[in-house]
Amino acid sequence: MSRRDLSLLGGAVLILVAGLLIGQRTWRRPDAEDRAAPFRVWFWESRSLDLFVQVGLILCGALGIAALLPEDGEEGPWPPG
Repeated sequence: MSRRDLSLLGGAVLILVAGLLIGQRTWRRPDAEDRAAPFRVWFWESRSLDLFVQVGLILCGALGIAALLPEDGEEGPWPPG
């Protein structure tokens, strides 16, 4: 292994260990009953992110189809008929 590969590997391990240590200190383990309730509340009450993703997907689809269509006065890639 080269010196660059070892430094990248060491940095990745350091970031993973730091994340695990921070996660253990800050994460509270809820009871089995309380585990799903906050997710359900968040999922049904906070739908703005879902709405933005759907609008973005529709916009990307429309732009993709518009990019495939020929411009005005231009013929398509094959003869029409």
